[in-house]
Amino acid sequence: MEQEQFNINIFSDDAKFCSSLAIECNKYGFGLTFFDKKDINNKELLESAIVSVVIIDLTCNEKIDPYELGKQMRISSDLPIFGILDKFNRQDQNHAKSCGFDLVFTKTMLIRSIKEIVVHVSNEE
Repeated sequence: MEQEQFNINIFSDDAKFCSSLAIECNKYGFGLTFFDKKDINNKELLESAIVSVVIIDLTCNEKIDPYELGKQMRISSDLPIFGILDKFNRQDQNHAKSCGFDLVFTKTMLIRSIKEIVVHVSNEE
C-alpha cells in the first residue's frame, strides 16, 4: 500500500466543521483521520503519511481538556500541532501556545486556507 502524501489528524466534535474539512481535504487529495485521546501514542495512525499534522478543536464539548491534549501530543509526537477556535481570541491563542501548539486558527480560516497551510507545512518538513 502506497503511503499518502499528506494527512490531517483531527480531534473535534463539531460535525459541521468536520464535514467542511472533509470536503476540502477530498478536493485536494489530503488524507483525514479522526482520532480520540486513546490514539495519542498510536504513531501508525497519526503518522500514516509522508507529512502529517494534528488539529485539535479548542472548543470541544467533550470531557477532555483540549489544551491538555495538546500538551500530551507535544510529548508523544513531533508532528505540528494546530489549535482551532470558533472565533479568534488572543487569550486562548496564548494559552494554546504555552501548551505547545504551533499555530492557532479560526475554523473558517483553516477551511479557506487548508491548501496553503499544507504547502507551508510540507515545505517545512
